[in-house]
Amino acid sequence: MTVTPDIPVHLVDRPRAGGLVVPWITPATAGGGLYLFGTIDGLSQYRCVTRRLCQVCGRRLGERAVLFARESDLLHQCAAEPAVCPPCAAYSRRACPMLAGRRHQYRAGNHPALAGTPMTASQVLRQAAPAEPWYAVWIRDYDVVDHPAQPGTLAASWQRIPPRRIRPLPATA
Repeated sequence: MTVTPDIPVHLVDRPRAGGLVVPWITPATAGGGLYLFGTIDGLSQYRCVTRRLCQVCGRRLGERAVLFARESDLLHQCAAEPAVCPPCAAYSRRACPMLAGRRHQYRAGNHPALAGTPMTASQVLRQAAPAEPWYAVWIRDYDVVDHPAQPGTLAASWQRIPPRRIRPLPATA
């Protein structure tokens, strides 16, 4: 049974799909009929990382933010997923099936609405693979770098600016 988490007050005006808030970086199909959860709009990702915007609400990040990082991201001390503000981090941990531990592997292919569209290199690598463990990396700031494992993709790096803390997310909800 899927439980729809309570929506934080600052997100009540955001679009919803299936009872969940649609993150600011989530693209929609042409005409806006279907939101492509699990997919990131490249321009929005770029804007979030370079302008220090929350990937869920689209607002400017404050003195504290969270990067959700896969285990492989910890090795590189950076994440291509943009940071989130603390209230959006709390919501995302409950709402996102990957972060909440309700989904244990990546999609076997592209989002169904994108059938026939080429997949990115990182999507191909994760195709149907077991989900990596996730971590919450609490940061005060980050450097914008080219992700070493995903050339051409900007990432938020905590290599030079030590994070406040790094906590593993539970493996199951």
